[in-house]
Amino acid sequence: MSPAVLIDMSNLVVGGGVQVGASFLDELARLVGDPQALRRWPWLRDVAVEASEAVVANATAPRGSLRVTVVDGRPAARLRRRPRGDEFDVSFTVFGPDYGSRRARTRMVGFADVTSLFPEHAAIHGRRARLRHAVRSRVSCRAFRAADLVVAESAHVTAALEERWGIPRRRLRVVPNVLNRVFTDESLREPLSVQVHHRPAFAFPTRAYPHKNLALLGAAARILREEHGRDVEFLLTLTDDEWQALDPDTRAASRNAGPLRVSQVPSLYAACDGVVFPSLNECFSVTPLEALRAGRPLVASDRPFVREVAGDAAWYFDPIEPASLARALLDVTADDALRATRVADGLRVADGWPTGRDRAAAYLDLVDETLASGATRPG
Repeated sequence: MSPAVLIDMSNLVVGGGVQVGASFLDELARLVGDPQALRRWPWLRDVAVEASEAVVANATAPRGSLRVTVVDGRPAARLRRRPRGDEFDVSFTVFGPDYGSRRARTRMVGFADVTSLFPEHAAIHGRRARLRHAVRSRVSCRAFRAADLVVAESAHVTAALEERWGIPRRRLRVVPNVLNRVFTDESLREPLSVQVHHRPAFAFPTRAYPHKNLALLGAAARILREEHGRDVEFLLTLTDDEWQALDPDTRAASRNAGPLRVSQVPSLYAACDGVVFPSLNECFSVTPLEALRAGRPLVASDRPFVREVAGDAAWYFDPIEPASLARALLDVTADDALRATRVADGLRVADGWPTGRDRAAAYLDLVDETLASGATRPG
């Protein structure tokens, strides 16, 4: 009898997690129909997959024989679930924390809770908000420390998990984020319904989380207009409520395309002259990699989580200094030869990056490793 394995993507409902879940779901659907893959991972034939409506809606591959159940896996729903004991041998929650009762003998959990691990970059204001964040961080830490294996997207995150949260190195692994297949297969792409009005225009696919640092855009645009006589436009992907809550300067300098399907993101980049990425902190954001693959100049925060992806192929700025972003936006349009060189460098970086199939294989190999180890729940 083959091991019982659960792949859990039911809590991925917004942001980059949906992109990861949709890409992994697509690759699972392809692998479950591949005899060679089934010889490598025999349990894959009967794997159970739970996914959110958002993940399923953003998937592009036919699911074939893959068994997928649409589940509400948000924290409140997870906490209401009745305990079922060791229903599975291994469960893999693509991004945790994995709240609620244990459903498998061994639990793998992916990590992307950047604001809990790096609270100094969370930009949380107000006493009540800081208290809520502190409580949430403690709960998140406890949940990840209870996992048998924690899978992060970069080495700097595993180092912080070990140093700050005391998770032993033997229970940490790295599998980097990758490009969705829509960036290499044009047949999967969908058009964008909004157009830019001004040039130069810079895309920023984002939600309005504090660490995304959106107010920097408006402040930099005002400096460009008042000190340099230059206009710039930012194309954002916010909900209506997030758009209405933006500061006046950022709204004045931006247009909102609204939340996009993953298959529309390449069209977002194609509509713009470049990509801006002012984030204060990330576990691993795929936006810089997407910009490089799309052949667009990348203007990004001078932080390790960008440099470890883009290297010398980006224009960097200090994400707490609006004037620094304003200078970078001027520089990217000032030198055609340098722009062509860095775009070409970025394409080479993207060409050499692991694929969605590579990531799926790495995840499945970790499931195999966990099955073989017979790891028990840490005390």
